[in-house]
Amino acid sequence: MLKHFAALALGAALALPAAADQAASGSKKATLVTYSSPSLPPANYRGQWWTTPDNCQYSRAGRPGETVWYLIVNTAHEGCERRLIQRAYSDYR
Repeated sequence: MLKHFAALALGAALALPAAADQAASGSKKATLVTYSSPSLPPANYRGQWWTTPDNCQYSRAGRPGETVWYLIVNTAHEGCERRLIQRAYSDYR
């Protein structure tokens, strides 16, 4: 039963977008910031996966409102960035 409680508590903690409303200091609201790069897909791209011009493959993820592309590890090669940030809260690191 303790295992189930711990898993439930961990799941609830991970589900909370704690940093979405406040910066690390707790005093400022985080805002969405949009980034641009030749490696990023167009802003209107809605697919789950993206392949960059240099054949690095990524999967879309992020908190609600964010778009962060994470490298698909088994297709990675030298020169691929671990993640591409397209739109993220200002507290994202």
